Amino acid sequence: MSLFNQFCRLNNYVVGSYKSLLHRRNNWVQQQFCNYTKKSAEERLGIEKPKRPLTPFFKFMTQMRPALLAKNPGITSKEAIAWSSKHWQQLDTETKTKMMKEFEKDMEDYRKIKELYEKSLTDQQKADIQRVKEELSEAREKRKLKADYKEMGRPKKPMSSYFLFSQTKKDSFKSSNLKEFQELVKSEWVKLPESDRVKYEKQAEELMNKYKKDLEAWEIKMINIGRTDLVRTKPLRVKKPKSAKTNQ
Repeated sequence: MSLFNQFCRLNNYVVGSYKSLLHRRNNWVQQQFCNYTKKSAEERLGIEKPKRPLTPFFKFMTQMRPALLAKNPGITSKEAIAWSSKHWQQLDTETKTKMMKEFEKDMEDYRKIKELYEKSLTDQQKADIQRVKEELSEAREKRKLKADYKEMGRPKKPMSSYFLFSQTKKDSFKSSNLKEFQELVKSEWVKLPESDRVKYEKQAEELMNKYKKDLEAWEIKMINIGRTDLVRTKPLRVKKPKSAKTNQ
């Protein structure tokens, strides 16, 4: 018995007949696989776009996933891919060839359906899809930049005078929910004497000055190690406290 058949028997025990999973066209497999992906621009707009069929390897990985999780419930995605890759390489040629032929047939059907789908889109739908794709791309870039900042230890921007004040009120309003807490802090901040408010503004200004120096030092470090993509293109703007504006 081949290694693949042994895995299929295990899968059969966990989720039912493996034959129906192996020989059925990609509809079920595609649905299971896409449950673990983020929504596309079309899905966000409620447009049903034909799904590209899974390659033989990803189809194999998806089919083996239930059995793998049953045997190793705590396995990570990285470990699951490594496991699938290893056993895919050990898969017999006959089964791989059969799966490749199924994939080619699925791709042929997919191209025909995709062509009809693209012709059915209105100009407005095309424009909406392009807009959402650009928004998603921009959001991905921001998430990546934020992750890079965290990994490289970029200094965090300090709190404003108002938020410094709100931190001192946390214990006083413990019983309040977030909305009530915000309203209470806002009310007390408005009634705060100017002399007390200046203290928070001075503290915020000192923290901002320190942050500015730390950020400049960090950016020099990033330039030295070749990460100029993390350096600002514009200088940091420091807001003047209200008391300073008043005295001008």
